[in-house]
Amino acid sequence: MLINRCAMKIFKPFILIITLVATAFAASAQILNIEQERIKTDTTGWEGSAKISFQFTKTDQEIWTGGAYMHVQYRTKRSLYLSLTEYNLNKCSGSDFVNAGAQHFRYNYKFKDWFIGEMFTQAQFNKILKVKFRWLVGAGPRFKIINTKPFSMYIAALYMYEHEELYGSDIINRTHRLSSYLSSTLKIRDNLCLINASYIQPKITMFSDFRILSQSDLKISITKHFSFLLSYVYTYDAFPAAGVPKETHYLGNSLAFEF
Repeated sequence: MLINRCAMKIFKPFILIITLVATAFAASAQILNIEQERIKTDTTGWEGSAKISFQFTKTDQEIWTGGAYMHVQYRTKRSLYLSLTEYNLNKCSGSDFVNAGAQHFRYNYKFKDWFIGEMFTQAQFNKILKVKFRWLVGAGPRFKIINTKPFSMYIAALYMYEHEELYGSDIINRTHRLSSYLSSTLKIRDNLCLINASYIQPKITMFSDFRILSQSDLKISITKHFSFLLSYVYTYDAFPAAGVPKETHYLGNSLAFEF
């Protein structure tokens, strides 16, 4: 036990540095749902999860997706460090497999039990959505609205800067947006919970340019370390890249290993 604690103290700075470096160079959906990935616990120390998944998406064409995910978080009494790495292989109707990926790092600081400050950065790419490279950085407040044993709810309104490069275009888009979300978790049984998160990201200078993501996940705990997730995701982009649909519906499942 002592050896494990000493090892964590030694490797913690290196893991955080590696995460930040990966965020800068690594580059999934238009909006990455971090709320689904949070491990809701007050226990301090290291926790995490790994997932493999298979998904089917129907827009104006059929999309088959396989993915691998790694989530690691470290919690102290007031701070939370969260890292999420995601990589997907996608196949559209009549086309070859293409890849997509994202690296996200987030830091939370608890000023009060109901008031939390958030900072985040993210890098991603997605050929299907014609995103060659997108880099995000932002910060803002997060509020705890309800926190009972079966049900919890949070709301947040963050400022976000976006740097975006698209396939087939030499134009670099630099945008200032709001990134607001409402998340809730309902514990139906000890081994069954429903998680929902809804995001809206309007452009500050033109609110008619916005993105929406709403994701609902039914999580079934199989054992202490394994769980099954059934997910439904709705996305909308008022001004997508040329050839990309405004609206998508997504239904998928995944098997997660938590440690």
